[in-house]
Amino acid sequence: MFSTDHELHEALTASGTFGALYAAVHASTPRLTPQAHEDRNQGSEPVAGLRFAEDMPHSGQARTRGTLVITADGTLTVRAYTTPGSRWLTALRYLGALHSIRPGADTTAPTDPATPLWSLRPHVKDRILSGSLQPADHVQAKTLTELPDTIGDVNALLAVAPDNRDACPAAWALAVGFFHVLATGTPAAQEP
Repeated sequence: MFSTDHELHEALTASGTFGALYAAVHASTPRLTPQAHEDRNQGSEPVAGLRFAEDMPHSGQARTRGTLVITADGTLTVRAYTTPGSRWLTALRYLGALHSIRPGADTTAPTDPATPLWSLRPHVKDRILSGSLQPADHVQAKTLTELPDTIGDVNALLAVAPDNRDACPAAWALAVGFFHVLATGTPAAQEP
């Protein structure tokens, strides 16, 4: 989709993706500090993004940290390490409804049939939860959560991929909305 770093950066800037990502970092609670993403594979496919780390650790063993990377195919991937499990699940609910991840718990379907539903699969042996979702036309989302826990910290990944270049702005907006909820605990305010 994007053949050069410049082309990818222009599309991210024109769509408002970079501005919205940095706005989410600056509105974060607890406070996150951004750093530019370093392309360690210089000369390879175009890549853009940022790294983030929690200024002060939350009540857990370590600081939340992670990366946001956008690749040449338009996929925006959020990786978070030692992030609160409840915050991760809240952010997943921003994109689509979740059925219960605990065996025997009540499962409720979304009240609005237009609301997408995550297809989640727990892998008990490996203590991971994986899932997929189609949150919009021509946009696919996938998640992988290690040690899924609504009380403790998790390591997790979300990838939102457009099917074609025209779907990039919609995919990026969904991923940025997810990250805003992850960083702040609430959806971003809608602009008039």
